[in-house]
Amino acid sequence: MTVFSDKASDAAKEYSWNTLQDRLRDSIVSTNSSVAVSFDTTSSIVTNATGFVVDAEKGIILSNRHVMSAGPSFHKATFFNNQEVFLQPFYYDPEHDFAFFRYNPAELKGVTPRAIRLAPEKARSGLEIRVIGNNSREKMSVHQGELSQLDRNVPEYRDSHYESYNDMNTFYYQASTSSKEGSSGSPVVDIAGDAVAINSG
Repeated sequence: MTVFSDKASDAAKEYSWNTLQDRLRDSIVSTNSSVAVSFDTTSSIVTNATGFVVDAEKGIILSNRHVMSAGPSFHKATFFNNQEVFLQPFYYDPEHDFAFFRYNPAELKGVTPRAIRLAPEKARSGLEIRVIGNNSREKMSVHQGELSQLDRNVPEYRDSHYESYNDMNTFYYQASTSSKEGSSGSPVVDIAGDAVAINSG
C-alpha cells in the first residue's frame, strides 16, 4: 500500500488546477460591448466583461444579461490568442441575468475552443472553485475560492448603468473570491472543468 503525504496530495491537486486552466483558456473570452442608446433597463455605455463557449460547433457563448443589453448594441469577443470575432445577440433572458451570444466558428484561426459543460447540480457548500475571466480587464485572470452559500438573495444593482434592473424569482450562490469588474459572465468551474455557476454582479 502506498501512503501519500498531505503535501503530495496538495501538489497533485494544484497540478490538476494548472492543467485545467491551460485546457479552458481557448474556451473563455473577454467581451467588449458598446450600447449605442439607452433602452429598457440599460443606459448607453461601453463595457468589458467575460463569456465562455458552451457549444463550440454552433459558436454559442454564455454571459450575463446585463452584459448584452436589450437595445441596439455592438459586441465582440477576444479569444486567448488575441483573435477577435463579432458577436451576435442570440438570447436575452427577460427575467434572469444570463444571455447567449453567437459567433461564426469558421472565422476562428489558431484556436480551437471546447464547450465548457454546465453542471449546476455539482454545486455544494464548501466546493473548491476557480473564477476565470476578464477580471479588471486582465484576460484569463484566475481567482480561487469556495462556494459558501447556495441560497443567498439576488444582488441589487444600484449604479447608473443597471439601476432599473434586478434579478428575481431565483437564488444565487455566494463564493469567497476576489473577482472584480470585468469578471461578469465568467465561468465558475470545479476541478473537473465543469461550470457550476456563472459569475454575476
